Amino acid sequence: MATPVLLDQLLRERTAALLQSATDYRRYAHHLSSRLHHLRKTLKVRRRIPAKAGKSASTAPSDSATASKYKTHVPTATELSADKRFAGILLLAAERSWAQAMETKATMESNAAAAPERKRHILSRLAKARKHAAALESILLNADSEANPFTDYEILQVVTYTALLAATGDIESRNYEKAVASFALAYTGLSGLVLSLAAADASDDDNDMADLYRDLISSTVEPALKFSANQVDPSSRSIAVLALAHNYLPTSPVDKLVLSIAKDETKAKELLSGKSDAAEALSAMPTIQWRSHTAQLRDTTVAAAILTARAADDKLFSEVLFPSDDVNNKLSLREKALRFDPTLLAWQDAVDAVHEAIVEVTNSSTEGAQNRVQELYVISTYANYSLISRRITRDNVLVSQLRSSLNKKLKKTSASKLAANKSVSAKVRATTGIYDTILQSVSQIIELPGVAADESLSNALSSLQKYYSSLRLAVAASGFSQASVDASTYWKKAVDEINCVDEMALNLDDIEGDNSAKILFSVDVPGTRKSLIAGAATSQSFSEAAKILEETKLEAEQNRGSQPFVIDTLTSAAIWLDKRTARPKFVDFERLVDLDNVASLTPVPAKPVFFDTAFNFIGYEDGIVQEATTAAAAAAVKAGAGIKSEATAPAQQEEKKAGWFWRR
Repeated sequence: MATPVLLDQLLRERTAALLQSATDYRRYAHHLSSRLHHLRKTLKVRRRIPAKAGKSASTAPSDSATASKYKTHVPTATELSADKRFAGILLLAAERSWAQAMETKATMESNAAAAPERKRHILSRLAKARKHAAALESILLNADSEANPFTDYEILQVVTYTALLAATGDIESRNYEKAVASFALAYTGLSGLVLSLAAADASDDDNDMADLYRDLISSTVEPALKFSANQVDPSSRSIAVLALAHNYLPTSPVDKLVLSIAKDETKAKELLSGKSDAAEALSAMPTIQWRSHTAQLRDTTVAAAILTARAADDKLFSEVLFPSDDVNNKLSLREKALRFDPTLLAWQDAVDAVHEAIVEVTNSSTEGAQNRVQELYVISTYANYSLISRRITRDNVLVSQLRSSLNKKLKKTSASKLAANKSVSAKVRATTGIYDTILQSVSQIIELPGVAADESLSNALSSLQKYYSSLRLAVAASGFSQASVDASTYWKKAVDEINCVDEMALNLDDIEGDNSAKILFSVDVPGTRKSLIAGAATSQSFSEAAKILEETKLEAEQNRGSQPFVIDTLTSAAIWLDKRTARPKFVDFERLVDLDNVASLTPVPAKPVFFDTAFNFIGYEDGIVQEATTAAAAAAVKAGAGIKSEATAPAQQEEKKAGWFWRR
């Protein structure tokens, strides 16, 4: 037997048509008309009324306005039992009427000139669509179970589709009491269809169809159900969707259909009873406490999201952060980083749920909305604080892996080739990039509501920023040669940052009971300070040695062509050997052989400076004759040469010269 046209095929065709504008809806309606025409032709369904019947109908005064030459064929139970394709006649006609209504609505949104007439046209098209679908639903529900060829899954599709059309018409006419009942029925039916398809051994086609049902629930049914329920009862804003659907679900055979087709009986009972994990989460966790603030949980969706995130936290702490056995300690850093993904996704869902709750309460006009918003802000700070702290911990795991790889590269790379090594440069950039992400995450925590007023937490976060900033500077310094000025500058800045960290501020009082604070502020400040100081000292020694080397090279370059003193050469060589324990190329140790010639050197005689000075002053006093001056000079020369003078100056002249020379 051929496959009938039911909700699953109509949803696939809607998805393929990409319905967004009035043109798309018009094209989709033409496509449905073509399909309906071919289906009627295949099933040999006559639709045109004979001419005499049309004239007699037109002569009647009561039917003169509604007389038509076309008549909709309603299949009978016998026809449906013979061929399921007869169901497509009504469903395709209903879908076409819905597409025409949506086309008019899209046109009305762009041009509101003829809004009243178009509004009536929309309502009439939706009423016609509902009529066609309701006719098929009535036939299937009232048919004999033995003669009915349709399965419970197919009947539930028809019931759900009829509820969707009815809910669309009710919400367009602003009949919210009927709309919330229709949307509750549609939500229950679609959820039951998902339960019938979602299984471990489901095929790809079933999984795709379940995704289409889920998309319809999340994009259309859930928002409309919340909106309609809020219009009926504003206090139902904080009630979960499942509970709303149960509260407003009308009497319908949908319960039996869901129980009969659901593969998970437990979830089916939760769906029909309205009691889910969200309601249990709200009863198990009525309040949220963050630091000194306490907020009451009123939204079941938020409670369920936070409870799920806490469950993911417990698994993360037991397997990765605080493992209880040695087997878990064997996890690699990459595996540990991957274990953070479920926890981060769970906390992100909690943050999104709180944000949606804040938006809903802010837009509402109910009493006590301001107090409710304040409570939600506390819960939002708690969820964001938990999310960011785990993200920082995950980044620390990643950066540990990168730093380990970077240290191995630095040991294998010589100082001269460090700047040109692309692999080292790439790892340095990646590591500093992760530290930038960590610093940005810490800044996000500082900007959360309520953190600025908490002095102890603000001081701890400020110290944490300086701690990670010092680590970032140290990684950046390792990318330069240790003898370079840039490396020495970065190391000095890193030491200055780590010295500004307040270790007392990082030891919060309530860190023992807060896992987020425990993983966030558990940092080794003394060990990091010791490592950075050692790195800075090493860089400084290399820098000084390089400076001495440069000065010696410069001096050797300036004194090129002349031999330096041996003592200077030995002194510079000794300094260099003490620093590096390596022989510099420019020191010429072969000059040490010159020391052997020191013993054979002849000393240079001292110049008689005293006699030269005396010679300059002899013969320049008044009353001294030239001959005496010449004789005195000759006597001085002879005395310097070791020759005894035969002539001596008169006693009067010697007495006269003694005073002026020594006084001078």
